[in-house]
Amino acid sequence: MARLVVLSGGHSMERDVSIVTGRRVAHALERLGHEVHSLDVEESTTERLMEIEPEAAFICLHGVGGEDGTVQALLETLGIPYTGSGPLSSIRCMDKDYAKRALRAAGIPTPPFRTFLRSAMHEMGAAAALRPAADAIGYPLVVKPAREGSGLGLARVDEPEALLEAVYEAFGYDGKILLERWVTGTEITAPILEPAGSEPHVLNLVEVRPRGGSYDFEAKYTPGATDFAIPAEIPEEAAVHAEETALKSYRTLACYGFARVDMILEGDTPWVLDAKTIPGFTETSTLPLAAEAAGISFENLVETILDAALQTEAPAKL
Repeated sequence: MARLVVLSGGHSMERDVSIVTGRRVAHALERLGHEVHSLDVEESTTERLMEIEPEAAFICLHGVGGEDGTVQALLETLGIPYTGSGPLSSIRCMDKDYAKRALRAAGIPTPPFRTFLRSAMHEMGAAAALRPAADAIGYPLVVKPAREGSGLGLARVDEPEALLEAVYEAFGYDGKILLERWVTGTEITAPILEPAGSEPHVLNLVEVRPRGGSYDFEAKYTPGATDFAIPAEIPEEAAVHAEETALKSYRTLACYGFARVDMILEGDTPWVLDAKTIPGFTETSTLPLAAEAAGISFENLVETILDAALQTEAPAKL
């Protein structure tokens, strides 16, 4: 059995979700017989890591500080193996602008978008380009922070008069935002698992059916607020295409160990919205739900992810 640390909490807007994820993972690791030290990330984290000298770290941090490569780079500096993707992959996936550019360059369908930075708005008068950019994309469109998850700061805009308010709202969450074409279709997510020494595979395509119509923060984490179809109830050919697209996205973004790729199926096209390198492990999170539907218990899922971090011949993470 291994001496492990579970990193959760932190200072992002997804702190509360991270704590729930960390608690569930820690309990699973304890049931598996490991020595587990749970750390809420703060100023003393580095010293505590050096004191504990863990054999590996299980990262349960969501958002800034956890999914942006920060903690991954620190753990590499300390020589501590860790779960999930490396710093470069984390940076790419955390920033939807970077991720979508990489996906587009690889020929993977992602909705058309335009990027705006708060600094350019102030220093270059970029606000004058908002209306032309929105007109080029077409309405309805979505305005979202580039580096936030769980639907935080996201707003649908149906007409030009509502654009500016949505932009200011998104800038309240991040200094970089996206204007993106609104895609109408079946919302699906592809949780991916990459066991040690094996190729990554989609556990199950999950069809997301929020009862309130929008898969926002409340719909994601309130039990009963969203229904799931596992596997997704879509045509077989569309399912094969969606899985292939999700795996190509995973490889293009250099993910490792596990991840989740979110898509909208519009006709025959699976539009990739983003990829999460540290998806949630809460009771309503799609990764553990998809694993359970595939016959993988929560403990086995956690152990598989940990094994990928502990293997000594793992390829260098990007």
